[in-house]
Amino acid sequence: MKKQRQLFPFVLILCMPCGKVFLAATKLLLSFTKQFFYFYRMKKILLASLLLSINFFTFCQNKKSTDIIPLVIKDSLPKYAKNKVIPSFKILIGVSKKDAAGKMDSTWFSNENLPNNRPIVIIYFSPECSHCVHEMKEIEKKMDSLKNAFFVFASYHPLDSIKNFEIKYNISSYPNIAMGRDTKYFLPVYYDVKYTPFMAVYDTHKNFAKAYDQGANMHELIQLVNAKPAEIVIEKKSKKKHNPK
Repeated sequence: MKKQRQLFPFVLILCMPCGKVFLAATKLLLSFTKQFFYFYRMKKILLASLLLSINFFTFCQNKKSTDIIPLVIKDSLPKYAKNKVIPSFKILIGVSKKDAAGKMDSTWFSNENLPNNRPIVIIYFSPECSHCVHEMKEIEKKMDSLKNAFFVFASYHPLDSIKNFEIKYNISSYPNIAMGRDTKYFLPVYYDVKYTPFMAVYDTHKNFAKAYDQGANMHELIQLVNAKPAEIVIEKKSKKKHNPK
């Protein structure tokens, strides 16, 4: 027993280098394992990125530019700028009782009722819009200079509201004005109306001449409706290309 106790320090001294080597080897193995998993994850990410890039490149090669550009140009132009003639429309201008049974009779005004050989001015308005009221007053003031044109006032508001506006500004006294309700909400979609009053002017041949997004300057409008068709410079909308979203 005494000899074993004497040998223990020597055994301990001999085992110390082996313990240090084992500890160092363990640390090295852990470090290698961490690096292995790190590079393994990076490899998967790089491989996925490479596959996505190849698929996108292949898609771009197969997709011709002509498949995209016409759609962009088409969407950038409202219908009235592409179709130069007055569209087919119909507005409700009156409702009255037809017989004793109380059956209602509706009166309509359409593009087929427009007079020939006269400039046509189509105005989309709101009876509650202060700018529309101002535009109506300006047209009234300059009617002597605008009598050569025929005006169509259309709104989506209830017919009663439109009729009150008509009475207030004595529209019935002007034979060159038709006012009514666009029951199908056709005109604001066709003209891409964003603000009221919107105004589209056509020459005596019923070809598109100019559009006013927020009302017209009366001096310019008077010159436009009294000009000969050959003197009218047709407004051209620029074809802006928008990045597809």
